[in-house]
Formats: sequence, structure tokens, C-alpha cells
Amino acid sequence: MDKTIRQFASFDEMKDEEYRYWQSVSPEERIRAAWQLSIEQYRQKGVEPNGQGLRRTLVRFDRA
Repeated sequence: MDKTIRQFASFDEMKDEEYRYWQSVSPEERIRAAWQLSIEQYRQKGVEPNGQGLRRTLVRFDRA
């Protein structure tokens, strides 16, 4: 994990940098980060995520 501190001149500049960062990360890492945020959200609400309530749904669409 990169723990470099950066200073930005504007909010838009910061958001652009954030967008570039997430575009440089692999899809697997993005999903892993989203999953970790979900786990942290459950913990903040006082619910221990044990996998029972966290279900993954996969939908596949075939394009013509």
C-alpha cells in the first residue's frame, strides 16, 4: 500500500488523481477493496460479518 502524502491545489485535482489510481488497479483489487469496505461497514454497525448475510450474486448477460 502506498502511504505517500500528497497535497492538491483543488478538490477536482484530488478527484482526478483518485480516478487515475483506481483505473491503474486491477479489477480483482477493486473488488477486494469494495468487499473490505463492506466488511468495515458491517463492523461499524456492530454486526460481525460471518458470511451468512453476505451473499454474492452473479448475473451473466450474453450480448448479441
